Amino acid sequence: MNRTRRSILGVIAFLVALVTLGLIRRSPKSDSPEEGANASSVDGRQNRSHERIGVEARGVSVVYSVSGGTPEENVRQIVKLLGGIQRIIGKTDIVIVKPNAQRFNQGMTNTDAMRGFIDLILGMEGFSGEVIIAENHQYQQDDCCGWVTKERNGRHNLNELVKYYQDRGFANVTKYQWHVAGPCTFPLEGDGQGNSRVSGPEDGDGYVWLEDCFYLSPEGRKCLMTYPIFTSAYSGVRIDLKNGPWKNGRYLDDRRVRFINFSALNHHGRYAGVSASVKNLMGVVDMTCGFPGDLYPDTYNTHHIGVSRKKNWLRYSHWRIHGYKGWLRYKFEDFCYRNFHHTGGALGYFIANVRAPDLNVIAAELVGWGDRKNLAKAFRPKAILASVDPVALDYIAARDILLPGTPEDAREESGVLIRRLNDPDNVDGPFHRFLLETHRQGIGNVNPENINVIRSAAGQSVQS
Repeated sequence: MNRTRRSILGVIAFLVALVTLGLIRRSPKSDSPEEGANASSVDGRQNRSHERIGVEARGVSVVYSVSGGTPEENVRQIVKLLGGIQRIIGKTDIVIVKPNAQRFNQGMTNTDAMRGFIDLILGMEGFSGEVIIAENHQYQQDDCCGWVTKERNGRHNLNELVKYYQDRGFANVTKYQWHVAGPCTFPLEGDGQGNSRVSGPEDGDGYVWLEDCFYLSPEGRKCLMTYPIFTSAYSGVRIDLKNGPWKNGRYLDDRRVRFINFSALNHHGRYAGVSASVKNLMGVVDMTCGFPGDLYPDTYNTHHIGVSRKKNWLRYSHWRIHGYKGWLRYKFEDFCYRNFHHTGGALGYFIANVRAPDLNVIAAELVGWGDRKNLAKAFRPKAILASVDPVALDYIAARDILLPGTPEDAREESGVLIRRLNDPDNVDGPFHRFLLETHRQGIGNVNPENINVIRSAAGQSVQS
């Protein structure tokens, strides 16, 4: 009886709040007139003339897929398909390996696959460069989540992976935990706070916020581009992720910065559908720039560029509302997240205008068909995929790996079939819309007719 009464009270509280906010009678097309202004005339691609990123001259993207071996064996095979490690990395390069460290189990990048890739770099004859594992999980405590977890995906957590190399005499393998640079009194995704905005490498380590470089969403919202500048603990070189290595007052021309986007593959709820290589770049940008951050209140961060500001009411409301679970809550969440695919546009704009990864890798050793942490909703495809086109890579990974491993009758907590959310060909689904918005920024291919998939088994001979 008490449980029924609590449920009724929760529904009433939700209804009263929705009426107060005007959501029950309001058209779902925009939160306010200014948020929907000029939607028909804005496509987020202003002032750009570059070629489509990740696509070969004939308009085709190539995705490599290897399965059947250990993570290290799969990595060695896929690098062979790519033409060898020397085709990707130079002898003096500073190699930034960006994993996903925000979760654990399948939610973090498989560290055995990362180790296989780093081993190939360190095994290059005459390699004198360095490897930096770097990530921003958007939390205040740097050493948390995938850096320290005991629920590992692979033999190591990320701190242990760095220590593994350090203990074997590889001082040139280090880490850097990027940290947000601005204040955020009422955080919504991650609780990171900071005070380290910089304008260039001469200012030291921190984040650059580019006021004149922004994604303009179809709803007329702005998302400023941000990127980290950080100093290598090994060489003392300051890495400007956008412009290159810097030391002693000048940019260096004797080495390059190579950026390897090394992601996991998982289901990611009703609003995103799937998390893979494009979404992994959310661990590069600064989430305190724009709403819900305190500064630039008329702009939005990468996560919230397509999310209603009313979402903060759900988090900071009365406990009855905050704790209520039911159809009305799901409808409200769907309203708030109906344009989350614009995050795909913001990340595509980042790739086109700030920094494109030199290679995108998906470590699909352990994949979450229904959750990013719960092993009961995960399976082991024992695969790895790679491409210079992150859109095509994510499409193929979802179509060929994630979707076939998703149970036919599995449902998300709201009752939606998870297969519909994981299906990149579901044109009304969140993941298809997300990839399409990334593609619209001049990134890659989302049409399978323009994607060439080269498949191989670990250990299979590769023709030169």
